[in-house]
This record gives sequence, C-alpha cells and structure tokens, in this order.
Amino acid sequence: MRNKSIKFYIIGCIVVITALFGTLELSTRCISWITGQGVTLALHEYDPLDKAVTAVYQWHPFTGITFKPGIAFTGSHPYQKGKAKIRVNKYGFLTDGQPLSYQKSSNEIRIATIGASTTANINLPFEQNWPGYLGNLLQHELPDKKVTIINAGVPGFDTAQSIGNLALRVMPFEPDIVIIYHLYNDLKAVRNNDSFRPDYSHIHRKPFGFYQQPSLLVQCLNYSMMYVRLRNKLREIKKDQIKLEKRKKLLQQTGRLAEIPEQAVKTFEQHIRCLVFIANAGGANVILSSFATLHNPALDYSDKKMLPKLTRLQKKEMFSLVNFTPGLTLEAVFRGFKSYNRVLKEVAALDKTGWVDNASLIPHEDRYFVDRVHFSKEGAALMANNFVPMILEILAHQKKL
Repeated sequence: MRNKSIKFYIIGCIVVITALFGTLELSTRCISWITGQGVTLALHEYDPLDKAVTAVYQWHPFTGITFKPGIAFTGSHPYQKGKAKIRVNKYGFLTDGQPLSYQKSSNEIRIATIGASTTANINLPFEQNWPGYLGNLLQHELPDKKVTIINAGVPGFDTAQSIGNLALRVMPFEPDIVIIYHLYNDLKAVRNNDSFRPDYSHIHRKPFGFYQQPSLLVQCLNYSMMYVRLRNKLREIKKDQIKLEKRKKLLQQTGRLAEIPEQAVKTFEQHIRCLVFIANAGGANVILSSFATLHNPALDYSDKKMLPKLTRLQKKEMFSLVNFTPGLTLEAVFRGFKSYNRVLKEVAALDKTGWVDNASLIPHEDRYFVDRVHFSKEGAALMANNFVPMILEILAHQKKL
C-alpha cells in the first residue's frame, strides 16, 4: 500500500511540474506574440550548435557550408525589432520565390552577389536585404527585362570560401554581373603567430558538423522559448557585470597585432583578383565595393575625447570588433578596414572592374546599421541604390539595355 502511495506521489509531482512548466512556456510565447516577437524563437537566439541552427546549413566539400536547399527559417538580429521569413531555393541560394534554372532566357539579366552575412543580410526579408532590394530597383528601371538576383552570400564566409562558391555554385547560372562584397571576415584570419596560411586553413580546422553536440537534456530544453530566453538573459547580465576597466583592458590587451601583416594584405588581394578572374572567365562583368561600417575607420578612437561623441551602439560594438578579431588590436582592426578597402579600389582599377565606394557613400550612423557591419532596412536600401548607376552603365556597355 505504501509503495502504491509513493507511485501516486511521484506521478502527481510529474503532472504538477509538467503543468507548471507548460503554463510558463505558454505564457512566455503569448507574451512574445503580444509584444510583436512572434511565437517562435529567432535564429540569433540559439547557440551555434543548437539543432535549429544546424538545420539551416549543410556541409559542402569545397566551401565548408551552404544553406540547406528548399528550407525556410526565421531570421532576425538581437538589436532589431521584428523578424524575417527567410527562404532558400533548391540550389541553396536565398530567394524570394522566383524560379531559377541553369537555362537563362534571352531577355533575362542575372546579377549574382558574393559575400558573407553582410550580403546574405538574413536579418531582413529578401525584398528588404540589399541584393533583393537591388533586384526590385533594377526591375523598375528595366521593365522589358527579367531581372534575376542570385544572392549567394553565406554567413561566416571569407574570400577563400567564396572562391569555391563563385566558381562551382554560381557561375554555372551564367550571371551577367557579379558583385563582390567582402572584407570583415578576412580580418579574422589574421593571427599574431606564424600559423597564417593563404588558404585560411589555419582558421578552418574542422569540417562542418564535427563538433561536440549539447547533451540530450540541453537539446530538449532548447525547444523551450522560456528556457532559451532566460538563458540568454542571464548571459547578458553576466556580460554587463564586466566593469568598464576590464573592457578597456580587453581593448588594449597584449598578444594582438597592432598592424596588419603584409602577407595578409597580399593574400586578400590575391583572393579578390581570383574572384574577379573567375567571374570574367565565365563571361560576367564584376563590380567591387568597398566595405561599409558603423564606425569611421579614419577617426582616432584612442583619443579619450572621442568616446563621449560615440553613440551607445558604437560604444557597444567597439568591444564586439575586438572580440570578433582575436589576432588584432582595435586600432589594427580599423587599419585593416582602411588597408583592405584600399586594396579593393586598386584591384578595381587594375582589373578594370566596376567600382562603388560604399564605405564613403553610407554614413557611419546608427540608422544604417544594426551592429558594427550588418545593415538595417535603411542601410540595405541605400546600399542597393548605390549599385544601380554602375549596373546600368555596365549593361549599356554590354548592349543589353
């Protein structure tokens, strides 16, 4: 009889705990819906190895990863209100639903965009990210043509990965113009030791998927909005507890390079020229763009008088700049922006490509960015508009207008 009572007690506890947890979970999702955040978690809220993230990407033998073909997921950004429904076509490219095939129609103009997360721009719907917005602008300018945008940007890509991406995944679709937008992720490849390799193999040490997965309990808890958001909130509180002095030490910590090594600059140039050559060899014209940033690299951020002039977002993202590039000091990161942008301009002149100086054309203001380098809706629209004159000039030269 006593054993029976214990069983009922255990079952009762399980039922009560389940009911309580279910009520809290339902309440969390209802509050999220009421506040405009939706009833599902956004991609940025998960950890990199959570199933919701790994389900978006697949292994690729020559680029490391690509988007999984034929999927849809929710994109967003922690500093941005609202979410974006992201769709991927059967070839693994971001899409607005417009069909794509290897066969190009006679009146079709194809524009391919090569880059990383700043090109994929998955915090915005396709029609609002800069490649998608650009497609709509061009379609309005060229009503008698069919304008197709192939957004081949993949978050995390550097120029080494984009070489394989452009040559093997994009060029078979015969784009008329290829826009290359790269810089930031290549700075991550710079290290303060002799491990640097021109193919960036020193930072790509593990094949995609070969990582220790979270425990089964954690995997189950990651389906809970309440758990994930509580976990993320506790992490933010912990970060905020880091005193300003400690952050300053991190910004000035030793063991980082104060200058960009010549080998790294030369490698970046070689990679960009290789991308240009691949596009040209496939019959496409190229447009290179300088890299736009929230911070103005020309300013001296070591000057104490500069700090009060920065916005809250600019102050916060200065720490993120250093955290993202473990081999460089803050000053070296800004020198890297200037140096690599200079390389892009020189390659554009040397290889006679189109050139758009977005680093100068997009103001270093909060309204155009959601963080240090990723565009807001306004920034993406401005970026797209900046490309239109150069594209129309190239198409006129090709006699395709």
